[in-house]
Order: sequence, then C-alpha cells, then structure tokens
Amino acid sequence: MCGRFNILTDVDTLLTAFEILSHRSELSAYEPHYNISPSPKNKSIDLASNFLTRIPIIRLDQHDRKILRNAIWPLVPVWSRGMIPKYSTANARSETMTTAASYKSAWTNSRRCLIPATGFYEWQVAGNGKPKQPWHIRHKNQKIMSFAGLWERGYTDAGEEFESCTIVTTEANELMAKVHNTNKRMPVIIDPEFRDVWISKDHDVARQLARTYDDGYLHADPISTRINNPQYSDPDCVECVEILN
Repeated sequence: MCGRFNILTDVDTLLTAFEILSHRSELSAYEPHYNISPSPKNKSIDLASNFLTRIPIIRLDQHDRKILRNAIWPLVPVWSRGMIPKYSTANARSETMTTAASYKSAWTNSRRCLIPATGFYEWQVAGNGKPKQPWHIRHKNQKIMSFAGLWERGYTDAGEEFESCTIVTTEANELMAKVHNTNKRMPVIIDPEFRDVWISKDHDVARQLARTYDDGYLHADPISTRINNPQYSDPDCVECVEILN
C-alpha cells in the first residue's frame, strides 16, 4: 500500500519534469508537503472544507494533452454520490483495478494519471511489543517519481464538479518486503520513458506497466515516529535516525 508520501518541489519544476506547457492556474493552491495523508473516510465532499486532501496529478484532457490538476485523495467512486467511502480507496490493487467496483469505471474510461512524489513512507513491524519503525523511501536517480494512478470525476450535492484519485499498488520488491513487512505492498512506479504510455488510451500496454519496481533504484532511511502524526509536516520528517530499539 501507499498511505503517506511527500512532494518537496514547486509547480514550475513539476511542469518541466512532466513536459506540461500550460494550466499552471489549475494548481494555484498547490504547496510542497512533507506528510500527505488521504482525506478522512465516510465524509460528504464539500469543496470549501479544509478536511480534504488535494494532490497534483498529471492526466490527459479531452484533446489528449497533458495537464496538471488538483485532485482529491482518495478516489471517490462514481456511484458514491459525492461521498468519500467508509472503506479505503487511497490505493487500488493492480491485480483487481480493472474489475473492482470502485475503480472499474476509471480504468474502462482510460482515466489513468500520474501522481508525482519525491518520497513515500511505510512502517516496519519489529515485533516483541516494539513500536513500528517508519521509513522514508526515495528514488536514487529521480528527484520526482511518478506513481501510477487512476482518477475519477464526481459531483457534490450542490452540483459542483471535482476530481479524485487513487494510487495503484503492487507486490513489494525485496527492499519493500523488508520495510513493509506486513502487507508487503508498494506503489507502482512509472519511469519517465513510460509516463505517456500509462496515461494513454492503450489499456493492454498500460496494464503491463503495473508491475513491481526494481529495488536497486530505491533507497530507504529509518525516520522519526513524528511522521506518525498526519498533521506533522516539517523537514525533519525525512531526516535519517537510528533504528528504534
């Protein structure tokens, strides 16, 4: 799974990294964040509310041009009538994303997106009553990673349109299986040369990209338990510490 991540960059860098020429105004509310967590479950969407988590996504518009948008995280299924579900839709399993009720519409309608991140977090269970050890995972060579995502369009009770998204996950590689040693999952990471393929209308080729990532390109650092608090978002979130005893 991938329930927490960070974006430690600015809009101009995102536009350059993903080769997007315009639409900066659509991300006017974007700010770098050290500790991004999903919106609370079982809530009615109120676009004026500050409980919503909005993250940048890259997707195609109706003219197949890449655009940068704000989307609510997690995904709000088309049938949920503007309500964040009471079960988690922050992650979509790659094995069932094409058929699961929450995500089938997004997949069928080619609503795939890229979710930029500079790192993500997972918790390692140590056992023997010890507290979980949080880890920060980043790419060794890419300043900005791309998570595979699905997005959906919805409407509030007031008729306001919004977009929401989910991060696609897959089986953990060797590194992530040690770090995330309970569920043994990880986000699907799309390399730069395949980003356009993932968001294209080619279902078959995109499906092949939803695979486990080579752990040789990832680095993990133990970090402070301060990250456990979803409201905490300071630079020391990503500082390496000694592993908990």
